[in-house]
Amino acid sequence: MGTLVLRRGLHPRLRAGHPWIYRGEIGDVRGSWVPGDVVDVVDAAGAYVGRGTYNPRTSLACRLFTRRQEPIDESFVARRLQAALDYRRDAGVATEAFRLCWSEADHLPGLVADSYGPVTIIQCFTLGMSRMLPWVREALGAILPGTWIYRRDDPTAARIEGFEARSEWMHDSDPGAPGDAPEEILVEESGSRFALRPGQGHKTGLYLDQRENRAVVAAHAAGRRMLDGFCYTGAFACQALRAGARDALLIDSSGEALASARRNLELNGVADRAEVREANVFDELRQLDARRERFGVVVLDPPPFTRRKDALDAAARGYKEINIRGLRLLEPGGVLATFSCSHHVTQELFESICRDAAGDAGVTARVVQTLGQGHDHPVLLNVPETRYLSGLLLQAI
Repeated sequence: MGTLVLRRGLHPRLRAGHPWIYRGEIGDVRGSWVPGDVVDVVDAAGAYVGRGTYNPRTSLACRLFTRRQEPIDESFVARRLQAALDYRRDAGVATEAFRLCWSEADHLPGLVADSYGPVTIIQCFTLGMSRMLPWVREALGAILPGTWIYRRDDPTAARIEGFEARSEWMHDSDPGAPGDAPEEILVEESGSRFALRPGQGHKTGLYLDQRENRAVVAAHAAGRRMLDGFCYTGAFACQALRAGARDALLIDSSGEALASARRNLELNGVADRAEVREANVFDELRQLDARRERFGVVVLDPPPFTRRKDALDAAARGYKEINIRGLRLLEPGGVLATFSCSHHVTQELFESICRDAAGDAGVTARVVQTLGQGHDHPVLLNVPETRYLSGLLLQAI
């Protein structure tokens, strides 16, 4: 096993339990290793720091799995996945559709696993984890007997890390053969039904991190007109319409996403009260405002405006722009549920952006609730990057 020797002066982040080691923090690499291998990590004085996977081609070169001298093997992965499932069962969030494993938050860096009834969809983000996927498959088969497993890697991460991104069913005999696996999965969330097809859409199919927020928004929807901006597959609108919203306008720039939204609206028997519009959301918000259209509920759940800290200023301008428009579209007493999924945009920064937007919009807004990711996406106090979804429920007064 190779050993990483850190430079003198251990970063306070590492002392506090953070699992990331950057290339510039490494002073020497000893022993035998190849990229993606499990390595030991010691400080400059030789004291043990932990054990993780090493990939020198990326700036984030090592991700620690454990601070103990224990094997990282099939049994290790199985224990970690079982612990992740036990946490969610104890928290009452292991429903028909939930996140089973959330990478560093579940001490399995580079692995995301979402459970959708009979199917588990996994995503791999690191070279080291790509080598552990046979162990992951075996462990999932043991803790969720009978589950079908679909692998859908993140292509950007695969390119950066240096492994082949795959989108395929995983079976013991032939990893590429779909066999009798379902083409479409139907899952229930708070009484609503949603359809997804493994391998299609964004990420693993549904934005499970918004499950609890969809219920919050639906509680304010009865009798109101609703706007679902960046609607993706229409989950916010479906929940709001089932809760009694008068009608809903769903806007997204993706025709594929809107086709799924129409399917979900039909599944829930609310398609007759919904209009689905393919458009640039920024442009459409401006036009709705120019026509003085008003809504009782507005949801703005855009994709991340930045994944880099050096583009934060531009992202802040984008978030401010859409929130000015969203606030202006509210009728008196109406509510805006607005979100950022850029982890560089902290809750404090997002609230500041929305405060400035309210001032420019000429709207006095009450903070009804601070919103974030669901409890199946746990946050580690000493790994702030595990908290990425910032949100507010605001009311125009």
